[in-house]
Amino acid sequence: MKNAMRSLMVSLVLLLASAYVPGPAGATQHYQPWANPDGTTPDARLQGFVDKLNAIIGEAEKARAADPRLLRDLKALADKYKQPLLPGQAGRPSTKQLFADDFADGDFTRNPAWTVTQGKFWIEAGWGLRSAVKHQAQPEQKRSGGRDDAAAIFGQILQQALDPKGRNSGGGTTTTTSAAQPAAIRTDFRLANGFTIEFEFSSWIREDKTPGRLEIGATQGGDSAGRSSGYFLAYGQGGLWELLRRTATGTRVIDSRQGAQGLEDKKTHRIVWTRRADGLMTVSVDGQETLKAADQGFRDAFDGLGLVNRGGDYIVKRVQIYATQ
Repeated sequence: MKNAMRSLMVSLVLLLASAYVPGPAGATQHYQPWANPDGTTPDARLQGFVDKLNAIIGEAEKARAADPRLLRDLKALADKYKQPLLPGQAGRPSTKQLFADDFADGDFTRNPAWTVTQGKFWIEAGWGLRSAVKHQAQPEQKRSGGRDDAAAIFGQILQQALDPKGRNSGGGTTTTTSAAQPAAIRTDFRLANGFTIEFEFSSWIREDKTPGRLEIGATQGGDSAGRSSGYFLAYGQGGLWELLRRTATGTRVIDSRQGAQGLEDKKTHRIVWTRRADGLMTVSVDGQETLKAADQGFRDAFDGLGLVNRGGDYIVKRVQIYATQ
């Protein structure tokens, strides 16, 4: 472990040294700097440094060669100096940033403002916006009809009176597992019909081990239960990805894919969801294209971004949204 940590630190020092080598103090410059049109610019060298730093961090994570807190700090440093892709560059056909939030200020109610419409959200220090919805065991009454129903109800009342804590409860009910009410949050702003939504999140397995589901969407209107119309990207714990079109009449699955494995590895994953003006949508997960489909069910602009937790424990670290061509 010590050797791996030493190797990591040496690599970082070498990268820093190669990224910027100052000239001698007080040296006289006889010539003006020459910009080679075929060479690398300072911004390109900085981006190269960031890319190499991210590669080292990734290797250290896989080998568990450093404290996770140190790796998170290094990721934050790399993200701080990451150069935005320009229009036309591979990976982001962006023209204008519309929205950005990394929850670093510890307050999601302002700058920018998010509104919780149902359930609970909070800031997990050092991680991001968190929501946890667990599945609950609920009693299901066995139905027989007529006098048997009346007798069963009377029996339950009598049982509760004699044993209020339910220590000796017997037959008459079965137990089913169902999700609690979803937790929903949204932020309002005008979002063009063509957009790129980039977000980073981690997915955590709760004690009940029941697979959960997280949805993020470009919305038109909405209510307290997260039943907004619009396009939604859904992740089901275990690796199921779906692109959805949701309207007042129902939900249609535009594209879906069951991944080989889920993201429940205690790591932050980067999702890029792009919709072009012609309706073509693509979704990449950690740089790998996962979904691709076209739909023109919505042609107007959207009025905000919504997050819905329908079971599970999730932390959203960062959200960035761009208008696209």
